[in-house]
Amino acid sequence: MPTVTAGARADSAMDRRAVIARAGPYALAGAGFLAAFIAVYVVAVLTEAGQRVENTALLGAAIRSEAERGQSADALSPVSLATFAFAVLLVTVAGFARRREGLGLLAGAVMVIAVVAAELLKDVLPRPAHIDGPIWLLRNSFPSGTVAVVAAMGVGALLVSPDRLRWAVLVVGSAALAIAAQSTQIAGWHRLSDAIGSGLLVAAVGAFGVSVLAVADLVADSALGRITWRVYAAILIVGGVLLALGTLLLVLLVVFPLLSSPEGGRRVFFQTAFPLFAAALTPLTLVLFARLLEGRTLGRRPTAQREEGPEGTDETGSSTDV
Repeated sequence: MPTVTAGARADSAMDRRAVIARAGPYALAGAGFLAAFIAVYVVAVLTEAGQRVENTALLGAAIRSEAERGQSADALSPVSLATFAFAVLLVTVAGFARRREGLGLLAGAVMVIAVVAAELLKDVLPRPAHIDGPIWLLRNSFPSGTVAVVAAMGVGALLVSPDRLRWAVLVVGSAALAIAAQSTQIAGWHRLSDAIGSGLLVAAVGAFGVSVLAVADLVADSALGRITWRVYAAILIVGGVLLALGTLLLVLLVVFPLLSSPEGGRRVFFQTAFPLFAAALTPLTLVLFARLLEGRTLGRRPTAQREEGPEGTDETGSSTDV
């Protein structure tokens, strides 16, 4: 009967510690995103104050003109099951095209799992009836499936994109996510927490997906896997301006309470401020996910990278990244 030597046990323990060291930071990030998702749900959905504020903003969509709501619905029209299926296929094919088949399959799986989870949670999560209102207002809308689809596209693209192009994916993905988060509220489809929760949920699934890659030792250092601070600064500045504008509107409402005295006046202020908050805050989940990948290349083993040189170069320094 074979026996396990002390040396073999020590090697096994070292292997476990190495796996934990590789995957731990990504698993912790995923847990952090998930904890934030739960916190948003508890504060915005399970409390009377949260429901009251968000319902005020949602009801304000009815005060908007038909043209405004129609434009927002048109902006969301490309987000469909067919579009999402094509995006999953495209992301998977991109992984195979880069000869990182495991990465392509995992990125596609992350996208599908995130969107399916969002749709299932929207059906099963309870929404206590703290505030009276019509049936459509009492139904649970947390998290937003529409925003989850857009966020999943961004996360999937970040996972499979060449390191040198990650910054461009972040910029386009953040803009698309901001438009989707804002439009779902202007159209009267979703609340602020629905949009933020979707971004956090997708980022959590993405982070856990990266931890799976790390367990398989498919996360390596990359000199090209960094995004310049100017890109992050530009996104944060735009978000800061939007947050400031939305906050200013609510401050005016507090300082000059007579502004809310006309019929629906309070709803107008909240309905104007909350879409701005959504456009500012939801893309931050994509920014944080991109930061998680900072200085890393996915789908290749570090040993292979040491032999071949940094991603994007061979041993002579010539570009090879695809």
